[in-house]
Amino acid sequence: MPVAEHALNILASLSDFADKQSNVVLDVLAGQTPHENEKFPKGELCFADSRWRGFYHCHPAREKPPQEHGHFHLFARCGEDQDGKADWTHVVALSIDNQGQPRSWFTVNQWVTGSRWLPAGATIEMLNDINVPEQASITEKFLLSMLGLYCEELKGILNERDRQLTQINANDNMGDTLNNREVYVLSSIPIDLQQRLHSAVSK
Repeated sequence: MPVAEHALNILASLSDFADKQSNVVLDVLAGQTPHENEKFPKGELCFADSRWRGFYHCHPAREKPPQEHGHFHLFARCGEDQDGKADWTHVVALSIDNQGQPRSWFTVNQWVTGSRWLPAGATIEMLNDINVPEQASITEKFLLSMLGLYCEELKGILNERDRQLTQINANDNMGDTLNNREVYVLSSIPIDLQQRLHSAVSK
């Protein structure tokens, strides 16, 4: 799906949210008050014909950046485990501000989610050819199209994620870096959604 179509999907989603006096966070919370580290929605968000899933949660104030309300962790299906169940890899996290708007993308170390770890090259393949099913909900459409709109930037921070791990291993000789709880966020980029949308639809 072309980047411009993802941009139009996001604009349509934002309009739909506005009509409901809502946003992507309020839609996922569905009237519930989030408690620290509690996942929303219950049972996780599964979308794109079960090829993607995710959840939203909030960290304690002392553990999150200023102006962040919470963030989505987004995973792609990457095969099956030894029991034949779906296996998932964490691709990226989407930080949301206190007004319910995207503020940044970031990648995390493996211990943060415990999902299957894939190198950047294999993870990037999950971002290729993202399409939005016609039956997608507003939130699903918004998240999928955000991934599509920022596809090239996300490939960049995934490569940076692996560069950071390589550098940490080389400099500190830390051993099992993927499970080192002192290594959390590995790369990030800020989001200026209005500028990015304008750039995408004006090409």
